[in-house]
Amino acid sequence: MGISVLFLSFLILLILGMPVAFALGISSLLSVLATGVVPVNYLTQTMFGAVDSYSLLAVPLFVLSGVIMEYGGLSRRLIDAAKAFVGHMTGGLPAVTLLGTAVFAMLSGSGPATVAAIGGIMIPAMIREGYGRGFSAGLVATGGGIGIVIPPSIPLIIYGITTNTSIGDLFLAGFVPGFAIVLLLYLMSRHMSKKHGYGGDVPKASWKERRAALWHAKWTLLMPVVVLGGIYGGIFTPTEASGVAVAYSLVLALIYSETKITQIPIMLKATFLISGMILVIIATASTYARVLTLERIPTLIADFLGALPVPFWAILAVILILLVFIGMFMETIAGIILLAPILVPVVTAMGMDPVHFGVVMIMASMIGFATPPVGDNLNVASAISGLSIEKVSLAALPFVAALIVMLFVIAYVPQISMFLPNWLGK
Repeated sequence: MGISVLFLSFLILLILGMPVAFALGISSLLSVLATGVVPVNYLTQTMFGAVDSYSLLAVPLFVLSGVIMEYGGLSRRLIDAAKAFVGHMTGGLPAVTLLGTAVFAMLSGSGPATVAAIGGIMIPAMIREGYGRGFSAGLVATGGGIGIVIPPSIPLIIYGITTNTSIGDLFLAGFVPGFAIVLLLYLMSRHMSKKHGYGGDVPKASWKERRAALWHAKWTLLMPVVVLGGIYGGIFTPTEASGVAVAYSLVLALIYSETKITQIPIMLKATFLISGMILVIIATASTYARVLTLERIPTLIADFLGALPVPFWAILAVILILLVFIGMFMETIAGIILLAPILVPVVTAMGMDPVHFGVVMIMASMIGFATPPVGDNLNVASAISGLSIEKVSLAALPFVAALIVMLFVIAYVPQISMFLPNWLGK
């Protein structure tokens, strides 16, 4: 009875167009009222407990760091440095775009923030150089998702908190897959650029110009070393690292003198809106997940999948397809909180490391960023390029298909994700 109310009410509310966060909370409340399995105030305690976490402080702080970088001119310096080194290559501006998204991702931890900061510069630049408008928007929409795979990643932090998995190990495990994705998307964009005759690209920079570009961006490029080096060197925790990231980016913004006092309220408003949305989703998704646990759904699913007379690779394939499908319809944070407690016991019982599965789950969420109907990155790229979301979605399809293939490769070859954690003594 309770589980029927939970699922049906959630589905109906989504069809009616209610935001996912509120649909999760209301369906949880209706289920509890229908069954009386726990007092209603148990849900409020669960919501408060979900956000009353020291580790979660990293979320708004990394968001604020990314916003400061966007307004403080740091992202433009990254683009200039990348252009000096790879701008002359075939598919040069796409290479600059992807390199910029990779570095910015290491500083912001957010997919949509990466699309806004890098796409705002590179989509118009690629269009001016003769690249297709749809191609440019589709590349940035998919490439921007690297921000949740390469550390420090906000979804990886949420996964670590939800499953009690080491956030430091998750960060290490995200490096190699993240840069493998960058390489894959570059090869795809290079092939498509040749096929369609896109882009004249920029002249090859001299080593003097390259040194000047590096010097101009030196403090920005040093930021990942400070933040991630501090985490892995045991100097500070991931949460403390987020505070360091804010302080570092703020100091740079003041040094570069590109941030005006009048922009501070705008930056804080953007941070509050993004962080508030994330925390509300965490709070309501935690109630939904708790009701699922009370109804023993995770245990029943784990027992059912474990008893199937099929090999683990087949079960994993079904899980991957499920993750990609759900990522198309559900916010990343909500999907992690709801599905991780259900799926992690299943895969770990069959020998898969929870750190490895965390990277796989986050990569599936990355694909969801570039697929409708939710597609947060699609919305941002659409706004920047002036194309409809439908056209951006179609342009992103080749890149999404490549990412799905890469997802299966990373899932079935654990060494790609686990190389660094194992090498550094996990």
